[in-house]
Amino acid sequence: MRQTHRYIIGCALAAAVLLSGCSNKGSSSSQSSSSSGSTSASMGGVTSGQSTQGDEMSWKTGLGVLSTVSEEDRTGKVQTIAAAVLLDEEGRIVQVTLDEFKCDITADGSGKVEMPSDYTTKRQKGDAYPLANASSIKKGWGEQADAFGDYLVGMTADEVRKVKTDGEGYPTDPDLVSGCTIKVDGYREAVAMACENAQPLGAAKGDRLVLGIEAANGSSGDLTAKDDKNVQAQVNITVAVATVDAEDRITSALWDEAEPALTVASDGMMEAPDEVLSKLALGDSYGMRGASALDKEWYEHSEGLCDYLKGKTPEEIQAIPDDGSQADLAALCTISITDLQKAMLRALDSLKQT
Repeated sequence: MRQTHRYIIGCALAAAVLLSGCSNKGSSSSQSSSSSGSTSASMGGVTSGQSTQGDEMSWKTGLGVLSTVSEEDRTGKVQTIAAAVLLDEEGRIVQVTLDEFKCDITADGSGKVEMPSDYTTKRQKGDAYPLANASSIKKGWGEQADAFGDYLVGMTADEVRKVKTDGEGYPTDPDLVSGCTIKVDGYREAVAMACENAQPLGAAKGDRLVLGIEAANGSSGDLTAKDDKNVQAQVNITVAVATVDAEDRITSALWDEAEPALTVASDGMMEAPDEVLSKLALGDSYGMRGASALDKEWYEHSEGLCDYLKGKTPEEIQAIPDDGSQADLAALCTISITDLQKAMLRALDSLKQT
């Protein structure tokens, strides 16, 4: 009887050891799988306990930059809409963030160009952008743009393109009009573009989506056109997008730039380009590879920097030197990151307001 009792105890102990070994093995395997992924796999929404590595591989971050330039006599208009999206594993919108920059560029009869003095976007202006008082629903631009974004949640790119507007671009669905009465045709196009551009970069369930824009005068030298020399009146627009986990660490990032410009003649008359494509949209046709010390095109420098930003906090991003002295970054990206840092910090600063 005592031998039987010892045998039962021995079997129980053996089973416990076996189960413990299997548990440890599974834990080791899980840790190995996690560490073999990207930095964002360990820094992303995983910390909230709401996502898995499968989610991270299937959720996508997207950016759409839509720039237009127009002219009428001696006045040119520049408009850039930026849309950021976070898509789930089915390609449906989970979050949308929008912003828009608009400005006028003028010239006189002698060919002298006047660039704008204000380079803030509609979202950055906040209550200073005069829409709420003129709006029939008494809501500012940010509130209405966010209402449009909320309306798109759950849609695919194709469904976004089917959102109905009237002949002037205003929404017609009563459910949307109750919170958004501004023109949305341009925003609709930018969001659909962002969805189509979206890629699995490390974002996961529980992450927050942010968007920042840094706009500046991109012209150089004397902006007075001569009989034998036209001048370019240019605005440089840098757009940064990120998804951020519960610890405010970046899980995915995107960087794009647009350089809308007008050609001004000696009589002040302006000519606008037929099309303005962002640097990411230009791809290999941007033509930087031959001049790059890394033999990389602009979009490849952008991708390298965005990978470098994964896992970093706003404080760590601000501390990155912009003089190329960071060896790890210089191996990935050798173009100036000054405006990207400003745009990304603007984006991350919005987390303080939520």
